[in-house]
Amino acid sequence: MSDLPARTAIAVHVGAGVLESAEHARWAKVLSCRDTVERLTRLCRAAGVRSQDRLLGPDATVGRVREAITDAVSRIGPDGLFVLTFSGHSERAVPGEHLGGWCLRDGVLRHTQIAELLAAVSSSAHIVVIAETCYAAAFANVFAAVPATTVLLAACAENQATLNLPQSEFVAALERLTFPDGSANPQCVSYAWLRRELRKDTPDVERPDIRANRPNALRQHPFQSPSAQVATRGRPHVAMRL
Repeated sequence: MSDLPARTAIAVHVGAGVLESAEHARWAKVLSCRDTVERLTRLCRAAGVRSQDRLLGPDATVGRVREAITDAVSRIGPDGLFVLTFSGHSERAVPGEHLGGWCLRDGVLRHTQIAELLAAVSSSAHIVVIAETCYAAAFANVFAAVPATTVLLAACAENQATLNLPQSEFVAALERLTFPDGSANPQCVSYAWLRRELRKDTPDVERPDIRANRPNALRQHPFQSPSAQVATRGRPHVAMRL
């Protein structure tokens, strides 16, 4: 039997539908936050992630999100799995100033700051970041700072905006392709397969993408830690948002 750290799986879900900082208070409310967090909570539960933390609306502050990530990172041992999800607005990267970031209730958590927190995870762990936001793929620009295998599931490219709808088509498709009705989809055998399916019949202006900091990560089974993949190998298995 594998030891406890190898079985550790933790998720942190952030739904930043309330913005109160001077820079963002007048931005349109993101309508999909609650639905996205509920769907991704179900997805993670179906994937075997029992420890999940949800920060929605007024709870999605810079301080609380940092604390949640720090706490999760401290508990992820070797071969563990950490899923970090975000639904909300993002700031576009500004060359020479910053690489962009996620807008929270009281400010912005920069991608570089998130990467610094994730850098404490064991290098043998597996990190999955799901970004249901504008400029979502921009998070891949900080991959080099994270030693653990990291996969980004992005709702759109780094220079694209997403539609502000009550339900994210990207997240709905992600749930349908991975764990429909709470059961694993036997066809979903790799991130590469998932990327192809997510990009089918999507408009060029809002094209989902999956990126990884290591090329072989795209061949891994989605939402499984490295140790779990070894154990199961061979078994059957409307308005634009700113």
